[in-house]
This record gives sequence, C-alpha cells and structure tokens, in this order.
Amino acid sequence: MGSEKEQEDAGNMDKAALEAARKKAEQAGFSDMELSAIGEVANITLGNAMTALSMLLHNDIDISTPFVEIKNKGEIVAEHPTKSVITRVDYVKGLDGYSVLFLKEDDVKIMTDLMMGSDGHGMFYEQDLSELHLSAVSESMNQMMGSAATAMGMMINKLVDISTPNTALTDPGNYINDAFPEDDRFVQITFDLKMGELIRTQMMQLYPFCLAKAIADLFIVKKSQE
Repeated sequence: MGSEKEQEDAGNMDKAALEAARKKAEQAGFSDMELSAIGEVANITLGNAMTALSMLLHNDIDISTPFVEIKNKGEIVAEHPTKSVITRVDYVKGLDGYSVLFLKEDDVKIMTDLMMGSDGHGMFYEQDLSELHLSAVSESMNQMMGSAATAMGMMINKLVDISTPNTALTDPGNYINDAFPEDDRFVQITFDLKMGELIRTQMMQLYPFCLAKAIADLFIVKKSQE
C-alpha cells in the first residue's frame, strides 16, 4: 500500500488522463456519451472474455476498468516499438469491421504452458515462441473473443459472430500500417490484467474508429429503449 499522498497523486494523474482522453475524443467527433458507452461495453465484453480465459487456464483473472482513448495510426506505431503477439478477429455477423488484441510474448508463453497442463513456468514457457504457442493462444482467443462477441450482441441487440482469430508475432508498427491501410484512427482500450503471481501485465485492444462509434451508438439506442 502506498502513502495517502502517493494514492492522491495517482488519483490526480488518472483524472488528468481521463480529462485529456475526453477532450481528444470530442475533437475527433466522439462524444462524451459515446466514450462512456464504449467503455461500458468494453468492461462487460472483456469481463466475459476473461471469464472464458480463466476457465481455460484454471486460474482466477482480474482486470482493471478499461481506459478508452482515441489514437491515430502514428501514435500507435510510436508507442509499440517492440514485437508483440497480435490477434485479429473479424466480425462476420452483426457488425462490419474487426478487433485487434495486443499481448506480450512472455504472457503468451505462460498461457501456453498452463494450457499444456504445466504450472506456467514449465518447458513451454522456457521455449522460444513457436507455432505451437501461436496456435494455443489462437484457441484461447477464439474462446475469449467468442464470449465477448456474445456479450456485445446482447448489449447492442444484434447477433454478433466472429471469424477464427489470426495470430502472429510481429512488429506492431509494420502490422498496423500493412494490415489497415484505409484506417487512420482507432479507439484504443487499455486494461491491466492480473492472474495470481503468474501474470501482471497490461493488454490493449483496438477497434477502427467507425466501428467503435457504431457500437457505442447502438448501445446508447438500446439503453434509451429500455
């Protein structure tokens, strides 16, 4: 536990970051209501995704409240200079677009080792990242994002389905530039993840700007109807 002064400073930093995110979203044409809506959707969908993952890994998982920001392509490229495991799922029913999740290499190796029945630091953790790791994490992402899509469908009153995840260890900058030449703005959702003493990390999810705006607006309409 930090001192009261440290906690107060952290709280002030959080408030400043939130206010900056709101101002930037407003300038981009994303209203405060839409920003809150996508945050609420992310909170529920990621919660469902992590419940599916915890069952797969036989470990309890806790996540923080997601932090939502508007980012342009250049900012994302600059903020992720090292290789990441990147999983992309496309929405094939209910929505038009895709979602991208960034994971750290070390976290993927722990997850794979757990999926193989070890303790998270066994032989699959010690190995270099391979196709086996990418295949294992793709399977976990399939279950995670499938659960998230089901939850999202209920929140926006649509049947939402996803493609099989596509997972690669790659340079985020090159990936973003090559995979999304038509998209310049994204909604970035960042959250802290904790799984006992095995994983304490930060993960990031991206939606194209137009898709995130559509999700937020559909959710707002559904809430107003209720």
